[in-house]
Amino acid sequence: MSGPPTIKELLALAAQPRPCPLCKRTGQKPSDHHLVPKSRGGRTTETLCVDCHRAIHTVLDNKSLEREYSTVEALMSHAVLAKMIHFIAQQDGKVRMPRRKKRGR
Repeated sequence: MSGPPTIKELLALAAQPRPCPLCKRTGQKPSDHHLVPKSRGGRTTETLCVDCHRAIHTVLDNKSLEREYSTVEALMSHAVLAKMIHFIAQQDGKVRMPRRKKRGR
C-alpha cells in the first residue's frame, strides 16, 4: 500500500493542464469565468478554455447568467450554447466566436 503522495508528485500533478469542464479539451488557454457575473455580485469562478468562455458571453447576457445559468450543468442545458460547445470540442486549435453587435448605434 502506497503512502501519501510526495511533494514532487503533487507538483507534477498540479503542473498538468486540467481539461475544460465544458468542451473537455486540454492544453488550451485557460480563462476564469465568474459563474455569477462580478457586476451582479458573483465571486466563484470556474476555469474554462478561452473559446468556451467567449461562447458563453456571445450567447448569454449577465442577467440570464445570474438567474438561470450559474453552474456548468445549467450552461450545458442551453440548447444554442451546447451546440457551440460541441463544435468547439471537435476543434484542435483556437476557435473564432462571433461577437454580439452593439445596440443603439
